[in-house]
Amino acid sequence: MLFKYRNEYKKIAMDMLSLLPEVNDIDFVEEEIEWYSNSNSRNIYLWRNKENNWAGLISVEEKSKNIIVRRIILTPESWSINNCCIMIDALSHIYIDKKVIGTMDTTSICEIWEKRKNDEPAE
Repeated sequence: MLFKYRNEYKKIAMDMLSLLPEVNDIDFVEEEIEWYSNSNSRNIYLWRNKENNWAGLISVEEKSKNIIVRRIILTPESWSINNCCIMIDALSHIYIDKKVIGTMDTTSICEIWEKRKNDEPAE
């Protein structure tokens, strides 16, 4: 389940962002959270896995017809393409009228999600 970022989730979000390979100091993490917080079109969502543990973060930027997935982060023990797809699927239910697209870093995961979604049998 996705939870929209709120100030009380700051430590969790900081912990998730610190998992990024390019992070080498706390200032980067603080600036990243501030960048998302300073715009109504950018959001951070935290993800709880089926065991109800905080296990991931997905950050997005909303455009007129698209939702751009900027970051997908999972804890090492939770990392799998399946969990990435679960997070994107939950995101697509929040932004129901928008097409999910990725950045250079997230496009391949978004494409896998799109393919899986299109391959699901119709109910």
